[in-house]
Amino acid sequence: MKKAGIAAILILCMAAVFVLTFQAMDYGEKDSKEGTDKVMLTVLAGQSTSDAGVEDMIDEMIAEKFPAVALEWECVDWGEKFDSQMQGRLAAGDVPDIIVGKAQDVYAYARSGNLAEVRAEGMERIEERIRDAVTIDGKVYGIPYNAWYQGVVYNKDIFDKLQLQVPDTLEEMERTVNILEENGVVPFAAHFQEGWKIGNMTMQFMLNNVFRGESNWGSRFREGEISFSNDPRMRECIEQNKYILNHTWDDALVIEQYESDRRFAGGEAAMYLTGSWSLQAMGQYDTSTQYGFFPFPNETGDASLIKETNMTFMMSNTSGHQDIINDIFTELLQNEKLMQEILGFTSTYPVVDDMTITYKSPVEADIKKYEDENRIIDAAIGNNQLIWKFQNDLAEEIFKWLNEENSMEQVLEYADEHREESGN
Repeated sequence: MKKAGIAAILILCMAAVFVLTFQAMDYGEKDSKEGTDKVMLTVLAGQSTSDAGVEDMIDEMIAEKFPAVALEWECVDWGEKFDSQMQGRLAAGDVPDIIVGKAQDVYAYARSGNLAEVRAEGMERIEERIRDAVTIDGKVYGIPYNAWYQGVVYNKDIFDKLQLQVPDTLEEMERTVNILEENGVVPFAAHFQEGWKIGNMTMQFMLNNVFRGESNWGSRFREGEISFSNDPRMRECIEQNKYILNHTWDDALVIEQYESDRRFAGGEAAMYLTGSWSLQAMGQYDTSTQYGFFPFPNETGDASLIKETNMTFMMSNTSGHQDIINDIFTELLQNEKLMQEILGFTSTYPVVDDMTITYKSPVEADIKKYEDENRIIDAAIGNNQLIWKFQNDLAEEIFKWLNEENSMEQVLEYADEHREESGN
């Protein structure tokens, strides 16, 4: 009996070793050493301005933690090409294993049945409000990874020299602009060549003037109850783009972000309606300038900084490697060294409750001030009402108006005529 028992134990041990070896062959270190073909995962990454290069950091982590896995990246501009590329891949049945977009993309692709539920460990670390944005019917379909803030970055040195205070109302902003111009200073850094920039600025205006108080404006718009044409606030939000254009460089319609960032970093303008992504570029030019951050003012003087989740990892419902992908997502959530590296590189902020940034942000104190005052608004409040494709298409019409190729009435009519395309 004793020998039989030992034999049985040996058989069980051998079976366990076989199972472990088989699992290792799936994507572990043994696979790499034996030269077995790697598991190739395709990735479609919609990248924002600050994101290019993040894929190299993730590849380094994969090489260390998952040596038998390789990622095949396709990186496209999120604002201009991501949605069309994704739609083309879906139509062709060539859905990437991993999709990197924004939190707002989760709703669209999960509802259409193209995303698999994420079962990564560590999701409880993500701020509840942000986690809710990627949760549908109690199931999580995305991993929010970092966030940035949007508002007005300003040159503190210029403000201090002219004894200017941060404006809270539109009237105070006009006075600030007048003083700057009287002293030969260009008030705003701006670039209008990229459609996403116009779309982003317009949504900043809409968030603090319309959507913060009306969570159902978008649905009422699609139902025909209200419109851009008969809501004067929407006209005013669009007209704010002209205000920026009237108080920036003469060539703002033809320059791109790179040039605008360079000039602002060189002190050629006092304010920049942008996001914390621009701080990444500014740091490459001059680290001696002191910057501050405030929300673009609204009529009531209580505008909020805008917080938007940036990179969000999703998984295809048709991928044959969902277990591996969930393990990779778990590592992304739990590898704090990698997370801090990506946060510092992209000049973004954590979305997990138990982490603070280790890199030096020139506007961190201002962000904390507005957080303490409860003056932070989530970009999803607007982006869930008017989807990005609608915003981007509308931005093209706004550009034509800024370039005097059409009228404001035509811009408003365009929005109303395409109301059905404004939601998921």
